[in-house]
Amino acid sequence: MEKDVIKIKIPLPPDDGSGGEAEWVWAKPAADNSFVLKNVPTFAKGLSYHDVVKIKMEDGIPVFDSVVRRGGHSTYRIYANSNRKAPDIVKVIQKLEEMHCEMENATDKIIGVDVLPEADIYAVYKILDDAERADILEFQEGHCGHPLK
Repeated sequence: MEKDVIKIKIPLPPDDGSGGEAEWVWAKPAADNSFVLKNVPTFAKGLSYHDVVKIKMEDGIPVFDSVVRRGGHSTYRIYANSNRKAPDIVKVIQKLEEMHCEMENATDKIIGVDVLPEADIYAVYKILDDAERADILEFQEGHCGHPLK
């Protein structure tokens, strides 16, 4: 983990599938009292790795307030139908990694996918959609930070 990082609380809606009230992400201080997200927000929607955010302090805890600037990444959540180590899931993950995606394991069945700016977002979506149609996984888009055609 990088030096000088803090944990920021991102409140989640009551019906969130994670079962938690919040997601905690690492962030590095930036200019103008803002912070750069340094890991994949797996459950929080509307955020991606490397986004620059503002926080507010609540009872001494840094809490997400707003997005200052987008970092150009996109985020997906994979819900493996078996577990993330199953051969079919491993194949999908390997394909995604070859396409400039990075994975962050949340649980045995849930994986956060960071789609780097140089990735072809349409090709990544197709891999996920094909895997979902093959009943290997389900996926959700957390945030699309890529320019769309």
